[in-house]
Amino acid sequence: MRLYDAIQDWIMSNAGEWWTYLVTAILCWLDGFFPPLPSESIVIAMSTLSSTHGGPVQLWILVPLAMAGAWAGDNTAYWIGRKVPLERLFRGERGARLLAKAHHLIHHKGPEVLLSGRFIPGYRIAVNMVAGHVRLPYKRFMVIDFVATALWAALGVGIGLAAGSLFRDRPLLGIIVGVALGLLVGWMIERIGKWREWRKLAKTLKALDVEGK
Repeated sequence: MRLYDAIQDWIMSNAGEWWTYLVTAILCWLDGFFPPLPSESIVIAMSTLSSTHGGPVQLWILVPLAMAGAWAGDNTAYWIGRKVPLERLFRGERGARLLAKAHHLIHHKGPEVLLSGRFIPGYRIAVNMVAGHVRLPYKRFMVIDFVATALWAALGVGIGLAAGSLFRDRPLLGIIVGVALGLLVGWMIERIGKWREWRKLAKTLKALDVEGK
């Protein structure tokens, strides 16, 4: 318990410092084009300690900086996709599979996959890089991604506020629960996306079977 209390006290004494907002923005930026960093987790954790619940974190500072960092990261990924051959970045069987899937979804769904991809760490990197690679119009990408980052930030803050209200007197526990909920939501979005793909494939195969008869 002493260690728990010490960690909790350290978090509470530092959460509202200027550098914590800067670290949040930088992590959100890097997470847009670098293999998964905890951008969702830090946004949720910071929101859990919001002044709404008597904590030191100011949402009017956190939300714009998190959005700006995430938007800049996604746009960095877009331009990397335009300038760098993606085969060099997505190596191995798993990388090739991820790249092929991103290509397929960008061509067939476009805006929908850009919106949903923002909520799945790692996957959003491939989607945004492929958007640049296939030269999706940049103005269109910027607008779609702005909406995606706004929804992403709203979800993270919402989860953090909910966890903070449930564990108002135990902020560290609120952070742990909030981050766990964020990971669960990301996993569920990924599962739903895969379920929809399997459903579409099943319908296609059924239609082909009917035509064959």
